[in-house]
Amino acid sequence: MIILDTNVVSEPLRKMPSERVLAWLDAQPTDALYLTTITAAEILSGMAIMPTGRRKDMLREALEHLLSTVFRGRILPFDMQAAREFAVISQKAREKGAGVGMADAQIAAIAVATGFSVATRDVAPFTASGLHVINPWTA
Repeated sequence: MIILDTNVVSEPLRKMPSERVLAWLDAQPTDALYLTTITAAEILSGMAIMPTGRRKDMLREALEHLLSTVFRGRILPFDMQAAREFAVISQKAREKGAGVGMADAQIAAIAVATGFSVATRDVAPFTASGLHVINPWTA
């Protein structure tokens, strides 16, 4: 099972998405791909600050389709087990003097708690957590 980081989920919605990422996504069994509530929040908040217009309307429709249909039943929450893993990940990062952003640490914690891999362009915060990481831009 693979958790898609925000940059992977948003790539197909770009004006000129990476062909490599699109091919990688197409090659994955749909039921093996998961989102997190953290990714949903990041995308929703990014959309909220976009200027009003056709592009925002189109992206809103695409996102609602993803969240309510494509990933229905496969959006993982940040629960108590993830909160415990988050504390461990944050402490290890501090000990190493490495900075891990809040959202990346939360997504990593969900992945550790579930035993899932993470697909992302930004591999460093996730490999530091000992996770199996896939970079669709280079896969």
